[in-house]
Amino acid sequence: MDSHTNGNKKRLSIEKRKQYILSLLDKQGSVTVSELSECFQMSDVSIRKLLIAMENESLLQRTWGGATKLTRATNELSYPMRETRNLAEKIAIAKAAYGYIEDGDAVYLDSGTTTLELAKMIAQGDKQNLLIATNALDHARELQVNPELNVIMVGGEIRPDVRACSGYITNDIIRQLIFDKGFIGVEHISLEHSFTTPNMRDAELKRTIIQSSKQNYVLADYSKFWNDSLVQIVPLQQIYRVITDWHMPDTERALFVEKGIDITAAVSPALF
Repeated sequence: MDSHTNGNKKRLSIEKRKQYILSLLDKQGSVTVSELSECFQMSDVSIRKLLIAMENESLLQRTWGGATKLTRATNELSYPMRETRNLAEKIAIAKAAYGYIEDGDAVYLDSGTTTLELAKMIAQGDKQNLLIATNALDHARELQVNPELNVIMVGGEIRPDVRACSGYITNDIIRQLIFDKGFIGVEHISLEHSFTTPNMRDAELKRTIIQSSKQNYVLADYSKFWNDSLVQIVPLQQIYRVITDWHMPDTERALFVEKGIDITAAVSPALF
């Protein structure tokens, strides 16, 4: 961003600044105080006051180090919208997650757009003797192109809205299997309410995956943090590791580490 652009943003009215922040939230789901401070050439204190005012107007929800888009507990983005949102972050998270998979692992992939990127990497990767199970139709389609993979499609009632199977049959099949590693997606994460999702059926399915996996990894870009959905999946301590992106500040990561939660921050593609 050049000095002329910075100067223009510095002279923006309060309402224009609010509109700009809301446009950022629409694009990326979250913003940080340091990001806005640099953008507007304002102090962190002034940015926090602005975010407090916007929260009081029910325009956003403040977090430890910034703000997230205001959502309701039962809100759920459509699958097509989630496919393109924060795609660079999801690919980076998937790359980090792939690094934890070892030759010979039995792996479960939950449905979701970030785990879909992981499915693509597994299909194109060089890990040997893998067994991959999933209830997600898109994931199975990506995986089946690699004849070296042993793929289990976990059936059940098909949910077109998430392109995956769910329900009693799906849960019952998963309960009969044991996986070395399970990779799941969530709608939101907070210290107060842990991992949450808007859908009760999804919550039950994710619990089943967690119970059937020796190590569980939650894949979630930073926009998922500091908000809550309707249903808690499991307490924080039941997850082995959370993999997020480079947007998470070290100060916020430390809050989870204090609770005994390991967090890996995927590296920005700009650093390669």
